[in-house]
Amino acid sequence: MIRRHQALRVSDAPRLESYPHPYPEGWYRLAASSELRRGGVRYIECLGGQFVLWREEDGDAVHVMDASCPHLGANLALGRVRADCIECPFHLWRFTGSGRVARIPYSDRLPQRTAARSYPVRELHGQIFFYHASDDTTRNDPAQPPYDLPKIPELDDGRLAYRGQHDEGRVGMHIIEFVENVADTAHFQPLHGQFRIPWTRIPVPGVETIHSPQWMPDQEQSWAMHLVDDVALKVLGRRLERPLALAHVSFWGPGSVMTFRIRLPGLGEVFLFQTHLPVSPLEQQVDFRWYADRGMPRLLVRCVVGGWISQWREDVEIWGSKIYRSRPLLARDDGPIHTMRRWYRQFLPDERSEDTQSRMHSAQEPAERRETESPIGAATLGGNADRR
Repeated sequence: MIRRHQALRVSDAPRLESYPHPYPEGWYRLAASSELRRGGVRYIECLGGQFVLWREEDGDAVHVMDASCPHLGANLALGRVRADCIECPFHLWRFTGSGRVARIPYSDRLPQRTAARSYPVRELHGQIFFYHASDDTTRNDPAQPPYDLPKIPELDDGRLAYRGQHDEGRVGMHIIEFVENVADTAHFQPLHGQFRIPWTRIPVPGVETIHSPQWMPDQEQSWAMHLVDDVALKVLGRRLERPLALAHVSFWGPGSVMTFRIRLPGLGEVFLFQTHLPVSPLEQQVDFRWYADRGMPRLLVRCVVGGWISQWREDVEIWGSKIYRSRPLLARDDGPIHTMRRWYRQFLPDERSEDTQSRMHSAQEPAERRETESPIGAATLGGNADRR
């Protein structure tokens, strides 16, 4: 199902021209582990490319490769998994998960070099992630990307139990927006100060939320940053002494994988994954997956998650029609936006490279417009029989 959020209908061309590169390098979520059985194959278009996601028949290993066969270009997603290889549907060539040719049925002379590009993959806490770079920086050793995703001990040992997931569908926004959002601390109160019924836009009369946000880069891991927000309630104009929630949000890379620790004093903790996958320059597939202390009532946990998603949807309405100001006019008390942007640059590929420019072209844009307008990607996310 596709659900689009956009407050106004605006042209994408001038918006896209204002933004930095839409496909920063980093880890991206492709699917839930449960969506890919042994021997399963999925075709996915995202990040300006075409990929095949598959799981070995004889084990649990998962692989991501460029979908086009390096032999004569057939789509490997139409093939099938044979033990620990994927077989091309055209000439039945077989490739290992690392991209090497394992078998050619009509020849015993196999290419010695790595033929098909493969990508680093991590299956973590019930989700499948891959590391995407616009060049071949991970080709020689796809097992060693520039940084890794964190393992959460409380999820491994069961202290925090799985409690649900939510597919928000495709959201009209550039991936940098959520990263900018946490450094833009001045917007928290005017946009998120009204308390709303969880999962809805319905305000609760007389009840406000008071935010005290603080953004900070990680001091030890250059690819990570954090937001801490102590949230209090004000009822009928009177602020309650006891805090409503203490939230710690961590970004692991360029706004593609975020984790939330939301602690309710005296009640327990909710742990939430939020992931963004660019299916086109101004469109993200957004998914949520959450856990909580086993003693917390499930309804309370769902309300906590729904409360956050209600706030996030308020931002989405703004993001869907705004542009990116490379030189914003800032007030003295705005958040550390310039500092955040310097941090973000580490994920941006060289936009002058030929490979980068080709990925930004849209296959669906009329040819006569390509010479006069900024190209807009039009990739989609899909599967063999479960296209979202």
